[in-house]
Amino acid sequence: MMYTIGIDPGITGAVAILKDGKYHALLDMPTFAKGGSGKVKTEVSPTAIKHFIREETDSSSYCKAIIERVNSMPGQGSATVFSLGDSFGAARAVLACMDIPYMDVTPQVWKKYYGLTSDKELSRALASKLFPEAELHLKKHHDRSEALLMANYLYEKEFK
Repeated sequence: MMYTIGIDPGITGAVAILKDGKYHALLDMPTFAKGGSGKVKTEVSPTAIKHFIREETDSSSYCKAIIERVNSMPGQGSATVFSLGDSFGAARAVLACMDIPYMDVTPQVWKKYYGLTSDKELSRALASKLFPEAELHLKKHHDRSEALLMANYLYEKEFK
């Protein structure tokens, strides 16, 4: 058995797991209330990500992950950029601590592979077609879709 894990970092991101290239599990990015008076009120929960991966994979099987490499965009505030970077770092740290090899990929690279644009609805439509058993029926499920597509990208590029 082989698991490929796709992670779309960010507070509204998601973690997707494929087992031998087939849909296996999906998790909206787990978060917790940060507290304090800053602009960013929630953070990604590395512990919850770790528990999800541990529960959904077999420790005797091979796992590899892919994380979307996030960058700041014009007009984003510093708090938003810091939060996104923190989420990316949390996901990387979880994988490193679990000894799961990973790679990062820019949205431009994996979306080009599928012929997608920045339109998140196109990503959701493709993921729904490839993984009809996944719960992707709501517009807000675009992050789930992108995590699934990244996991599939990794599987197809490296293991198929």
